[in-house]
Amino acid sequence: MPVEIERLVLWFPIVFMLHDFEELLLFEPWLKKNAGSILERVHGRVPPWAEAQLHTVLHKSTLQFAFPIGLIFALTAAASFLAVQFHSYPFFLIASSLFFLHGFLHIGQAAALRRYVPSLLTSGLLVLPYGGLLFTRLLAAGVVTLPALLLYFLAAAVLAGPLLLGMHRLGEGLYGWVTRRWAG
Repeated sequence: MPVEIERLVLWFPIVFMLHDFEELLLFEPWLKKNAGSILERVHGRVPPWAEAQLHTVLHKSTLQFAFPIGLIFALTAAASFLAVQFHSYPFFLIASSLFFLHGFLHIGQAAALRRYVPSLLTSGLLVLPYGGLLFTRLLAAGVVTLPALLLYFLAAAVLAGPLLLGMHRLGEGLYGWVTRRWAG
């Protein structure tokens, strides 16, 4: 693997954390100000299960929200490690594709809500430029072909919902376990 590609792959967890630091730092104060209007706006416009999940997420503390982010960070680090150490790219390509699409999600959220959302700044300044550079260089280096990359993007889009829901549920369980262990 060319050194430039290796460095770009290793930047993935770093860019992820910079992006999620913005979200973690601003999440709870932003929610206190905006949760009610968001729930009003989506009521009856999304399926009941999605509204229930949104309600759960919108009432998490920063610490509760940090647990699923920590789990997702572990996956980004593992994906980068596997790509660099073993030249195994599928997991990395799905994870980095999902992260790139996630940047567009924050921009779409801000547009739909007509206001700043946590992670908007780093989506525009870090996530999308990093993804554009990463995928351009991976294609140029022959690490992945365009048709294969499009399949990875499709896989990421299909896996996004179940993965994020799963990480939030696992994070909730881990948060509960940790708080029970520390409290008792």
